[in-house]
Amino acid sequence: MQIIRSVVVASMLSPLLLTPFSASAQEKSHLTSEHVTHAVQEIEKLLQKKIQENAVPGVGLAVVFQDKVVYAKGFGVRDVNTKTPVDADTVFQLASVSKPIGSTVIADLVGEGKITWDSKLNVLDSSFAMFDPWVTREITIRDMYSHRSGLPDHAGDLLEDLGFTRAEILHRLRYQHPATSFRSHYAYTNFGMTEAAVAAAKAYGLEWEALCQEKL
Repeated sequence: MQIIRSVVVASMLSPLLLTPFSASAQEKSHLTSEHVTHAVQEIEKLLQKKIQENAVPGVGLAVVFQDKVVYAKGFGVRDVNTKTPVDADTVFQLASVSKPIGSTVIADLVGEGKITWDSKLNVLDSSFAMFDPWVTREITIRDMYSHRSGLPDHAGDLLEDLGFTRAEILHRLRYQHPATSFRSHYAYTNFGMTEAAVAAAKAYGLEWEALCQEKL
């Protein structure tokens, strides 16, 4: 299944979106529904052109104006084989756009004061362990979100490709030899951030999915 990812849509649309909507606070009061309608018409032309050029198979577009969804529509197909069309309710894969969304949830929890960015994972989630017992005791939410845990780049991703569950992958991180010393290098690790999120949710007695639903 070929699905356009949100980050691609954002990069395609940014020139058009920024032109009508990048106004100062004073100018925003003059933004009218007619401006929004014109911008949407221009974006529709761009999306249709990109789909005709096979740049993307399908796109979903939503426009919020004055805190209300004023436009929602799908373009193209969500599956190039079945030709199932994209509509206003199609759910897209977010890929790594999920990271700023997830970190926003964590930031909200930090704002409530129950956890901090420097809360230790082993305190929040006693079942979690790294290869080095000292790192297990010291590693924090901040370390995982900064990608400085010492885990190799993309540690755990191949296990996901093989069909292992999230819980199984997080458990197996304890067997992963570090690529660098703790807090000395940057290495992008999806499952390091995942564990930080799961541990933060446990401070509230919730699963990560339920916590996101509640906060977002």
